[in-house]
Amino acid sequence: MSARDHIERFLRTDPADAGCAETMSLMHVFAELVLAGRDAAARYPRIAAHLRGCDACSEDFRGLLAALSA
Repeated sequence: MSARDHIERFLRTDPADAGCAETMSLMHVFAELVLAGRDAAARYPRIAAHLRGCDACSEDFRGLLAALSA
């Protein structure tokens, strides 16, 4: 991804985005809701917005889901 692509992606960031720190602090709760079949995005829309836009946190989230599912 080019620098321009990164800048354009940043500029399209959802204003409701929780950011990495808040997402990391609540990621385990969000994951438990997802695994329980609950609507985690409705309960934590700011976390959901962040996971849609942050590749690093999304990757961590997928890893956490995999670990909790094992």
